[in-house]
Amino acid sequence: MRLRAQRGLTLAELLLALAITAVMMVPLAAMFQTAANSSVAVRGALDLNSDARFALDRIAMRVQTASMINDSKGTVLQPGSAPAPALKYAIVDGNLVESEYATSTSTILSIITVILAPAPRRVSIIAANVTDFQLSAPATNSQPLLKIALTLAANGSEVNASRTIRVGSAP
Repeated sequence: MRLRAQRGLTLAELLLALAITAVMMVPLAAMFQTAANSSVAVRGALDLNSDARFALDRIAMRVQTASMINDSKGTVLQPGSAPAPALKYAIVDGNLVESEYATSTSTILSIITVILAPAPRRVSIIAANVTDFQLSAPATNSQPLLKIALTLAANGSEVNASRTIRVGSAP
C-alpha cells in the first residue's frame, strides 16, 4: 500500500488568510453601522411625517362640525352654531391635546363654557413631539378659512406641516 501526499494549508497560511479577511471587514462594518443609523433617522422622520399628517387630518375633520375653535392664544374661529362641540387645542408636555367642550345654544354661554369650563367632555392626544402649533383664520370674502401649522421634532429630525381648509366644507 502506498501513502499519498496529503495537501492542505499550514497554520501560518490560515492565520494570514484570517488577518486579511479581518482587515477587509473593518471598513464594511463601519459602512453597515452608518447604513443602520441612516435607516433609524429616516424611519424617525417618516414617523414624524405620518404623525403630522394624522394630526392635520384629524383637526381638518373635527373643525367641520365645531361651533368654536380655540387655541392657547384665544378664540380663532366660530364657524358653526351651538350645540356643536367647541374645540380647544394646546401643547401639553410636547403633546398636541384636543379638548372638546359641550356648548349651549347661546354663543356667549358657549365662549364662557370653553374659557371657564373646569373639565372638558373629551380630551385626546393627537400628536406627540410637538414643538409648535398655530391656528389662524386668514381674511377672506367668502367661506371662512382655517390655517393649521404644526411642527414636530424628535431624535434630530424635524417636520413642518400646514394645511388651509375651508370651514364648513369637506376636508
